Amino acid sequence: MFNKRKTIITIVVVLLIIITAGFFYINQSYKPLQGNDIFLNKDYVTEFDKYYLINKDSEKNSALIFYQGGKVQETAYVPLCDLISQEGYTVFLIKMPFNLAVFDINRASLVLDQYRNNYDNWFLAGHSLGGAMAADYISKQKENDFKGLIFLAAYPAESSNLSKRDIAVLSITSSQDEIIDQNKLTKAKKYLPFGTQFNIIKGGNHAGFGNYGPQKGDGDAEITKKEQWEQTVDLIVNFIKEVE
Repeated sequence: MFNKRKTIITIVVVLLIIITAGFFYINQSYKPLQGNDIFLNKDYVTEFDKYYLINKDSEKNSALIFYQGGKVQETAYVPLCDLISQEGYTVFLIKMPFNLAVFDINRASLVLDQYRNNYDNWFLAGHSLGGAMAADYISKQKENDFKGLIFLAAYPAESSNLSKRDIAVLSITSSQDEIIDQNKLTKAKKYLPFGTQFNIIKGGNHAGFGNYGPQKGDGDAEITKKEQWEQTVDLIVNFIKEVE
């Protein structure tokens, strides 16, 4: 009886340790750098319960939904999304539970359900884990609501095979990124549609797509964050124009 009770207590203690460690892990996120509030405080950035709407003089009939990178606070991507908005496109920056898109890959549907008829062309983008989850979301759609999918330092899993999907895809990586698995990135190309565009930003790194960092294990950037954002936006805007 004593040994059985001791075993039960041991199991409970171990479970509590695992739960505590897990809770600590998911609540530790990369936060935006100091000064990021200047972007959040712009009059065309509107915060809702589960997303930010960034809409500066939108004149285009296309909108983009953005999924944050794993354990990166979504507001770290406001500067990048702001630049896209300045090109005339509406951007919806999604808030994910615990800053992990894996906990709600279907959150883009919230935006689609409310704004579907406002725009003719929809694009979905994601950084790192956010890109992988964006691909998973699209791969499970019965009807394709999106004209384009944009990966920033990301790639689809085998279970998110998009090779037969009628969707345009843009992949943007950076030369100094030491976090992304290059072997998996190469292998994942067979899960992407024919005609997928691949671009490498010279001098950029993994964290450079957002306004946070440095990220553990990442390479040192050889260009500024602003330069990486501007190059990224140029690629995204050209891609959208081609697909619209």
